[in-house]
Amino acid sequence: MFLGFAIAQTALFVWSLRLWRETRTKAIAVILFPLFFLIWDNLRVAAGIVIGFGEPLYWLTWPVFWAHWLSGCWLIIASGSILRLAGFDFTSHKWVMGAFCLVATALVLHDLPLFWTKEIYPVCEFDLIRYSGSVTEANRCTPDQALVKGEIPIAPVVTCFVVIGTGIALWVRRGFPWMAIGGIVMLLTAAVPALNRHRLDNLGEVFIKGGSIFAIWFLTRGSLARPAAH
Repeated sequence: MFLGFAIAQTALFVWSLRLWRETRTKAIAVILFPLFFLIWDNLRVAAGIVIGFGEPLYWLTWPVFWAHWLSGCWLIIASGSILRLAGFDFTSHKWVMGAFCLVATALVLHDLPLFWTKEIYPVCEFDLIRYSGSVTEANRCTPDQALVKGEIPIAPVVTCFVVIGTGIALWVRRGFPWMAIGGIVMLLTAAVPALNRHRLDNLGEVFIKGGSIFAIWFLTRGSLARPAAH
């Protein structure tokens, strides 16, 4: 399943890279970095059952956490750029885009202490072998493994609602529903226990990133269709 997610994220990465080369759109630029580490995340989970617990898997896991704390909320910046591409007049003011950047920066600073205070632990669920920031009754590897409570995911939740709000604005203004749908799927797969316990939040990541990239393509397709001036 996670290998399938990695393939889907790789396809999105290739599409994003092509869009960046063709349009130089800032919204795509801030998506590429976190998207790369989502591929990494799914591959390291898929590899866990092969390489098992130990130093290799442990150190393959840390870059995923670092990238998540640093860039997981960059979709907020992309959302501001998408609204500008969609022709929302208020986004032409520098302070509006500055506000999107300020919110993202505040969330990064909120998670910054995790870089030196957080630890990761071996967990076992279904046939997966991986390291996680929390240990629950459902995923601990042995009955006597200590439980570890995770942090409240403030940055992902705020990011999700910003994406949904941006998507709804696009839906109303331009008749484009997919960014909103992607954000809603992400929220449901992360927040609904019946979905989250099956690790479908990684599927939600495919939807939220895919919806945002699709929105950028939708808003720039006119410029892609125009021949270059000679």
